[in-house]
Amino acid sequence: MLPNPKALLAFAGRFLLIFFLLLPLWFVLTPAYNHLLAAGTNIVIPFTEEPHIHTLVGWQRDILIVRSDTPFVPGMKIQGFTGYLTHFNLILMTALVLAPQRIGWRRRCQMLAIALAVLFLIHVLYLVIGVKFFQQSELEAFQSAAGRLYVWGTNLYLSIAGQLVPVVIWMALYWAFGGTPHDAPIVPEGSASERKGKKRVGGRKGNHAP
Repeated sequence: MLPNPKALLAFAGRFLLIFFLLLPLWFVLTPAYNHLLAAGTNIVIPFTEEPHIHTLVGWQRDILIVRSDTPFVPGMKIQGFTGYLTHFNLILMTALVLAPQRIGWRRRCQMLAIALAVLFLIHVLYLVIGVKFFQQSELEAFQSAAGRLYVWGTNLYLSIAGQLVPVVIWMALYWAFGGTPHDAPIVPEGSASERKGKKRVGGRKGNHAP
């Protein structure tokens, strides 16, 4: 069964409206989310390297990599991640959850909380993998299979996969929550007219009984 074109256009219109309304808010909240993301990643990094020398620091709109074995010198180049490239899909995810109609707000908030939590874990994983290979030069990274895989995966995530992940999460949550509005009325078995007809038939049957 093909979807209703009018419903698709209405959904697209609501999605774009919510998306552009959230865009300025995302720019305002980006520094705070960078700090949160750096703090979450710093919990995981010690389990992935020995000795532990890397620490992430959220600084304005970037997430910087700080090495404990390298003293800071004014003017030195510090590598890191660009925040808006790392988690721009947060806006897409939020707009996808808020755009559908006839979904109860309780269920909608549950879906949004789960979706944002999954995206946060994906962002942390992206940063943890990035820290491992970020310090390597491009030529050195391509000399190993893991380095080539990371470079390829980074380009894929930043170009396509990063924006497809929210769509996949949204579809999975939509079907996991039943695929129908939570506050839709439940139709009982048999319509009122059918129950009324059965009652009339029973009455006639009783009248003809000996």
